[in-house]
Amino acid sequence: MIHDLGTWSKVLELMPTAMFVRDASHRWVFVNRIGCENMGVAATDVVGKRDDELFPPDQAARFAAGDDAVLRSHEVVETEETITDLHGRVRTLLTRKTCIDLDGLPHVLASVTDITELRESEAQVRWLACHDALTGLANRTALFGKLDAAIARAAGGGVHSALLYLDLDGFKRVNDTYGHQAGDELLVQFGTRLRALVRASDTVARIGGDEFALLVDDDGDLDVRDLAERILVLANTPFDVPANTAFIGTSVGIVAIDADAVAAGEMARKADSALYEAKRGRNRYVIYTDELDSSLVHRREVEVALREALRTGEGLDCHYQPLVRASDGKVIGLEALARWRHPRLGAVPPVQFVAVAEETGLIGHLGEWILRRACARLAPLADLFVAVNVSAVQLRDDRFADTVLDVLASAGMPAHRLELEITETAIVNADASTVRLLRRLRRAGVRISLDDFGTGYSSLTLLKDLDVDKVKIDRSFVQMAPTADDSAAIVRAVSNLGAALGLCVVAEGVETEQQRVFLREAGCDELQGFLFSEAVPEDRIERVLGQFSAPDAVYSAE
Repeated sequence: MIHDLGTWSKVLELMPTAMFVRDASHRWVFVNRIGCENMGVAATDVVGKRDDELFPPDQAARFAAGDDAVLRSHEVVETEETITDLHGRVRTLLTRKTCIDLDGLPHVLASVTDITELRESEAQVRWLACHDALTGLANRTALFGKLDAAIARAAGGGVHSALLYLDLDGFKRVNDTYGHQAGDELLVQFGTRLRALVRASDTVARIGGDEFALLVDDDGDLDVRDLAERILVLANTPFDVPANTAFIGTSVGIVAIDADAVAAGEMARKADSALYEAKRGRNRYVIYTDELDSSLVHRREVEVALREALRTGEGLDCHYQPLVRASDGKVIGLEALARWRHPRLGAVPPVQFVAVAEETGLIGHLGEWILRRACARLAPLADLFVAVNVSAVQLRDDRFADTVLDVLASAGMPAHRLELEITETAIVNADASTVRLLRRLRRAGVRISLDDFGTGYSSLTLLKDLDVDKVKIDRSFVQMAPTADDSAAIVRAVSNLGAALGLCVVAEGVETEQQRVFLREAGCDELQGFLFSEAVPEDRIERVLGQFSAPDAVYSAE
């Protein structure tokens, strides 16, 4: 055991990180060479001095309080904080402190790691994940996250909102006449004008090439017609672009987010329907009504037919898409995906009938049907797990956990072989009862996977709290990752985050060999997509598994 400063000094000089020793009076006793280099000082500049002689008073007080806590507890304490160093630079430091005995007196031994660049890089990736790079506005992912929160708030009796979709009229003409640089400048200016039109708490997003969206709260004084009129005026005001003046208009579709709103996708569809009607006349706004929606009758037909299908089971089916291990291409699980074919309506797209199920309260019955079907079919395949998608609406049902556990018991399937895929926005906006529900399932052994992950930095704390097993990177990032620096940075950052938290990282939407190679090198653990297999019916599961019994062709060359 080392008890003298001379021996400690020799040991600490060999350490590859900054190390220092302070006594119980907060006086610096020793700092190693790397510590001096990091602080930009000589040892003689600090040794023998107290913290309050070196740092601002509030910072010195924090350091002293941390030292005192270590001296009292004799435990290892790790902290991360932002400080101003001796040269006035703002830095983020990760510090580990412990208590040591020197010549019979207690001292604080600390190691310090400068993580400033790491935190700045993480902040940049967080920004890229939820903002449009050209205009700096929110992107579609961020908008839908805000929209989910607005719907949940309105459903709980809180503030209502309005969603406005905008499409620029005449923008293509600007691009064709003045060039893409002028077009980009116009988009930036238009976004700036929109941002100045609403409150800082409202959301302004660019969701496509010349498509924008506003999500504004109604605190009781929102006049959405007046807001729409002002948007038309600002769009008709000339734009100064490089060496020219450009003129455009805009069409606006509006939908109210009130207590009847259920799913973000459905609200976006309604806003888009109103926008489509507005564009028929150009440079005007249209507010959504049920009568406006040309597909409303069809949706009601879908609802009636779906109720009957859930009652009889006729026409409903599950297809299964493999998830393969990135390292060797072995199939280790299957995702169950609902399919429905109706005698008169034909093959109804999942995006359509799932949205109808969410809006009409049928999602609980549909979700349970899929879960029972998938668990019963895959229970005998002991080497595979089954992944089932769960709607945010299902998580609001207090009986959901009981249903899941009952299905597992009926199928004779161990809980650890079931993964529930939940969208990130559903987790971020989860209330206390949903958090308790998910924790109960997790304790029972069910694994939780975050689907469409891409803005996960905002939910880092929730990931830790829920002990999530997997994150599933959204296909929009996966497909662009090999060629787009922004998407590649996000994929690598999510992979690093998963590794740090001990989570499995899955990439979905893998369609090319180039994507597979990049994702494997980036650190993804599992892959899913058409490169390996489309979703197949129940009777083709064994055939697909047989194709992967030996190393797959895409791996054999490595």
